[in-house]
Amino acid sequence: MSLSFVRAALAAMVISVPLAASPVKLGEQFFHKDWSAVCDNSLACEAISLMPDGDGGEGPQIIIRRGSGDAGVSVRIQFAEPTGGRYRVLVGGRVAASGTQAAGDWPIMVDGDAALKLVRAIARGRTLSIEDGNGVLLGKRELAGSAAALNRIDAIQNRAGTRQALSATGRRVKPLKLVPLPVVEAKRIGKQGPLPDAATIVGVVEGSKCATEPSAVTENSAVSLGRADGQRRALLLVSCGSGAYNAASAIYFGTSADGKSWDFVPARFDYPEKPDEGMDGATLLSNVAWDASRQQLDAFHKGRGLGDCGQAQSYVWDGAMFRLIEARAMDECRGVAEWPVVWRARVEFRD
Repeated sequence: MSLSFVRAALAAMVISVPLAASPVKLGEQFFHKDWSAVCDNSLACEAISLMPDGDGGEGPQIIIRRGSGDAGVSVRIQFAEPTGGRYRVLVGGRVAASGTQAAGDWPIMVDGDAALKLVRAIARGRTLSIEDGNGVLLGKRELAGSAAALNRIDAIQNRAGTRQALSATGRRVKPLKLVPLPVVEAKRIGKQGPLPDAATIVGVVEGSKCATEPSAVTENSAVSLGRADGQRRALLLVSCGSGAYNAASAIYFGTSADGKSWDFVPARFDYPEKPDEGMDGATLLSNVAWDASRQQLDAFHKGRGLGDCGQAQSYVWDGAMFRLIEARAMDECRGVAEWPVVWRARVEFRD
């Protein structure tokens, strides 16, 4: 058996790490100079360009993504005033990618081998510029920190020093890491049931820690969680104060035997593990929205009005508690258009 055959066989191997019972552990954010890197619990990773300190926010935004295992590479570039025509991406004055601008928020979208070529040029280069088909400059930015961010991803995905690396390639042979998403089983809510009346809702609000922090932006609201074990069930979102661009809600879960008399307690969440301090067991979420079709509670909290930093969570109601199925976060307020994913799970519904 030849050595080259052994190397090829080893390279095709995949380390598969089951995560079905894993606790919630958010991916860590890495920052170096003008770049960030983060990988979620499945080892899907993103490298993101940051605006340099003092930058007015006009430089192109670059997002590089790669999943775990044998997943491919993608590059998305956003810049001011796209023309819709041809483009060329130059790194260090040399053309690293070209094509036709796409419609939507990301006019430059590169995938596969072309994306890997572009990423390796970004890792080695100092400046990136974008030109249209006539050579007119559409955007430019420095690449300080890009190699460190890409090296971070290679290390986490076990590709450092291999032919598949994003940055420092080599001839080392390593098995790929493939981490499956954890599975959250959720019982379908089914037929909607009665809701608590206004007097009941007022009683919960007045008995909560939110009574002294009413919000003029968010109203108290209740939605049905169906029936289980002979009990009607409901979700209550209690307005709990607001700021310039965030409105908080405390989350409560109620049961009723007859649909008229209700008992409410703070709703349970698997993340965060502990409720907000001083809230008597209730969890506070910002800018909450309920999607009945997906049994999903979505929330986000902006770090500032521009929305280039903050955190967001999506939870599914599994029949007993809210389970985190996606989390996004960006700690640095430096022009990021999309907050990277730091946690994901797959939902399986059952009747």
